Amino acid sequence: MSDIADFLSTVPGFQQLSRGDLERAAAAADRRTFAAGEYLMRKGDEGESMHVIMLGRVKVPVFDATGRLRLMAHVGPGEVVGEMALLTGGRRTADVIAEEEVDTLAFERSVVLPMLEEHPTLARFLTEILGKRLEESGGIRQVGKYRLLDKIGEGATAKVYEAIHPELGRTVAVKMLSHELVYNPRFRDRFLDEARTVAALGHPNIVQVYDTEQAYGTCFVVMERLEGENLLEYLERHAPLSSSDTYAIIEQVGEALGFAHRQGIVHRDVKPANIAIDEDGTVKLMDFGIAAPTSQLRGGDSTIEGTPRYIAPEAATGQAVDGRADLYSLGVVAFEMVTARPLFHAETLQDLLQAHVQAPAPDVGNLRPDLPKGLAALIRRSLAKKPAERPRSWEEMRVLLDEADGGTRVPEEERIVRIRYRPADRTRVDRAVASLRRAVAGLPEHDLAEARLGGPSSPPKPAEHPRSIGSWFSRFASKNDDTEPTETRAMPSLHRED
Repeated sequence: MSDIADFLSTVPGFQQLSRGDLERAAAAADRRTFAAGEYLMRKGDEGESMHVIMLGRVKVPVFDATGRLRLMAHVGPGEVVGEMALLTGGRRTADVIAEEEVDTLAFERSVVLPMLEEHPTLARFLTEILGKRLEESGGIRQVGKYRLLDKIGEGATAKVYEAIHPELGRTVAVKMLSHELVYNPRFRDRFLDEARTVAALGHPNIVQVYDTEQAYGTCFVVMERLEGENLLEYLERHAPLSSSDTYAIIEQVGEALGFAHRQGIVHRDVKPANIAIDEDGTVKLMDFGIAAPTSQLRGGDSTIEGTPRYIAPEAATGQAVDGRADLYSLGVVAFEMVTARPLFHAETLQDLLQAHVQAPAPDVGNLRPDLPKGLAALIRRSLAKKPAERPRSWEEMRVLLDEADGGTRVPEEERIVRIRYRPADRTRVDRAVASLRRAVAGLPEHDLAEARLGGPSSPPKPAEHPRSIGSWFSRFASKNDDTEPTETRAMPSLHRED
């Protein structure tokens, strides 16, 4: 049995398994021999097993939709065939024929699946094998209705692929849950809960979830495809950040958290890797994988949830948490943005958790004397050990920042855009205006308003803040005395610039 475990340790997909899991896999394998010309599998048969080739070679004829032979694949030692049977239990899609005498390790579905339920870490090999099929040229290119393009990311619990909806033409990100977690009901349910949680949080600063799929023995979440990079990558190149850049990022993340908190959801894992920065500067909060309704966070759980470097003291000690725990984590992120250093240095995980609970936070004002008073005050208050000493909400934190700066924040600017057009072009202009709305949705303190002047009689239409209309509507209304049949759209936008 030891020699089979040694062999499996060289097979892609099995290489990530521990020695104990390799020996369990070896114990589940049935060694078989096939003569030259013998079929290991026949197209159309029910798939109940997969084979790992030990010695010899097999051929796999691949046909196109018309039944014409497209290519003949040749598979040798260390490669796997028939793994889709373990993932789906469906029928074979191709013949597999021995080219010479072949020795294999056969894994029967009826034997392996109960073993995966008992030892979920064994299922890692399925994720690696499936990932290879998804990523290789000529491999699996479809997940449900979505056509896969490329892998764009990978973490401990999931792989993420770029894909396209063939009917809508929309590019999306498809997140695949590791099979190891599929066989752990707690994590599988959490993965799907994340999809449901984020799908219900429609906000411009929260990554949007569109759909879910279940295929190949695992779960997929279909979400907004983000361009740009995450804050962790950005800080590696640009930290420490200016106060205006820091404020712009904090404000957008804070708006996302404030919205989630008002819906009764606590994120519980705010950190740079979970904050995306789009190419146009829009910031989006990602990965609600351990988010939970406040009503479920009662404390007393021996499992500590969150990333130790950013975890709130009450979470580090297993107490009940609410939105103030997210604000603490946001304070840690802000501290790192302006100082380019961690809040606490520690040799061990236990020491790091203890520092969050007991050690005083370094004074950010001493490390960055040039910071505006309001920003420094925001960071200090959010890093208070006791939740009661922090701002109660993001809204309160924003008030603190606005008031404490005493007018030193960067002033707002206003830009007026006037569009003159023929009524026949109204649809085209409407599309352009809708695109502009989407483009500025993530700007801090943006204030977008709209009115139609001339053309068909219609009153001014405020898009977001009625106070914006009066100051500029009259400027254009008085000029709109042309007799030609044209319409005018006026759209001011307030935005902060450094």
